[in-house]
Amino acid sequence: MKPRGLRICALGFLIYFSPGAGHGEQGAVTGTKEADFLGLAMNWAEGVGGNNADRLNDVLDADYEHIHGTGLQEARSQFLEALRSGARKYEPIRMEELRVKPLGDFALVTGKFSLKVEVRGRVIEGVNRFCMTMMARPSGWKIVQFQATAIPAKP
Repeated sequence: MKPRGLRICALGFLIYFSPGAGHGEQGAVTGTKEADFLGLAMNWAEGVGGNNADRLNDVLDADYEHIHGTGLQEARSQFLEALRSGARKYEPIRMEELRVKPLGDFALVTGKFSLKVEVRGRVIEGVNRFCMTMMARPSGWKIVQFQATAIPAKP
């Protein structure tokens, strides 16, 4: 993992688990509500699950980093190019167990999602936990990082 990605993850986890950080609160600086963060997460899911890289332009930060459940790490341009070229084709993504943790100019959205994706002719299917880090930017809230962890299938 790149040092910048580690810093973003570490910052998110430190803030998430800090005393006094409340669930479902408004963002301290912008007054953004939980529903706004969930809407941004759903726009991400619809863009990825619809293989629509152009739709993701509005929600992904220029410094976006995507860490797949397989461990593959991609910059924004690499992730979007895989969608545009058809090298990666997702089926619709269904998110559940969503939780929002607003933290001033940052917010974390965590949850679970079912995934089915075709990568160069190989199908990957499963359930993942995820953490999505959002950050207030002058142009509005943007997703700066997404990290998935595959949940092993029960035997």
